[in-house]
Amino acid sequence: MSNIKLIISDLHLADSQSVLEGFGDAQQAALEGLTAAAHSGGPLGRADDVELIINGDAFDFLAIPPYDTQGSSDVPTALEKLSKIIAAHGPFFETLRHFIATPGRQVTFITGNHDIELRFEEVRAQLRETIGVAPNDSRVFFCPTRFYRPLPDVYIEHGNHHDFWNHCISGLWDEQGQPLDLHPSKITLPFGSYYFQHAAHSISLEYAYFDHFEPSMNSLRQIALLSLLNPGIVMETARLAMQMLSEPRPALTNLAPGEERIPVKLFEQAMIDFADFQQDMTVRKKDWVEPAGQDDSQAQANATIEYAMLREALTLPLIEAVAATCTPATYQMAESVARGMHAVLANDPNLRYAFAGHTHMVRIDPINNGTQSYLNTASWTTRLALPAPGEVNAALVEWLRQPDWKHIPLRDVTKFTFALVTRHLQGEPSSASLCAWEGGSKGSYRVLA
Repeated sequence: MSNIKLIISDLHLADSQSVLEGFGDAQQAALEGLTAAAHSGGPLGRADDVELIINGDAFDFLAIPPYDTQGSSDVPTALEKLSKIIAAHGPFFETLRHFIATPGRQVTFITGNHDIELRFEEVRAQLRETIGVAPNDSRVFFCPTRFYRPLPDVYIEHGNHHDFWNHCISGLWDEQGQPLDLHPSKITLPFGSYYFQHAAHSISLEYAYFDHFEPSMNSLRQIALLSLLNPGIVMETARLAMQMLSEPRPALTNLAPGEERIPVKLFEQAMIDFADFQQDMTVRKKDWVEPAGQDDSQAQANATIEYAMLREALTLPLIEAVAATCTPATYQMAESVARGMHAVLANDPNLRYAFAGHTHMVRIDPINNGTQSYLNTASWTTRLALPAPGEVNAALVEWLRQPDWKHIPLRDVTKFTFALVTRHLQGEPSSASLCAWEGGSKGSYRVLA
């Protein structure tokens, strides 16, 4: 039997009311085009079996109020949020319904850190009902394990398992990724979700471009930039983070009155607090294991160098300081996910491909002399290019300080990326490539690599 697997990730459907909504008209048109191409006779439909695999964060429960649920999620709250997603995205569910109406087509959902609520049976039941299938209809499948093996040589997981802040295993999966409880009533959220809910959601709401920068900007640079643009929000976020410590304490205790108006002073003291916060979380997170290949000493050295560079940058005139802060740098979360996925491949020589999302950045890493590859399908959410040094001027700085989403000066570099995996005959090895869907509902795809 010939097989085609279409893998996408990080759609981030929310309630269409928030600036954090990830799935708009352009994303919907691309999904319609991609699924239409997978119908019988279409360029992606010439196979007996075509499976659309949504690899985590299809839905964004974190982007919908109530934001602060004290680090956990329960069934009533999840269903309340899901009802808003369903009400806002009727065409999305209609597209899935139309797709699986063709014989041999199915949709698979893998759990991510923004839709960890997929582990609630009540949520899955509501999604099945919305798509229009019975509970036992195999055309819609919710993967119960942390990872998915649709073919013998293909491995898929969202990727947050290899990210300290978004690693989630407590009560859901064992060390091997097998489910511990198929019917939980309450889920402990990853530390990253709890931090977002309690301390950082104001930053995400006021400065949503942090979630859209391409390449992604790490938290160190975000705090540096906000020390220039909005000292108050840095101080408030630090205060809320210190409330989350095992032994809560005041924030910014060594910041003298008036020094919050000196960006480098605010940055220095805020980073002391955030370093304490990370250390406290590290002690508390006893189920975390560093991905193979992690060099803590080198990572610490790199962070120290970056910190020193940012301190120096914050003493420059405003426009120069913003330009230096926005310079692309290594995104450590993406590196951590890559190390974890490399380890998956190294531990199983039968695998040819390992796929992840989570980082929102396209990546292709051949390993083992090219016999294996790690591929990241990035995100369908809007991506905005980091401003180059020559693009930073007074007007852009003012936009960064008070974003106007009706007039965006940053370049739109959004791609509707998907992985195309094919296997023609049972027993044959799979082949895979990263592609981008272009042209909306009447478009076509282009192979990226």
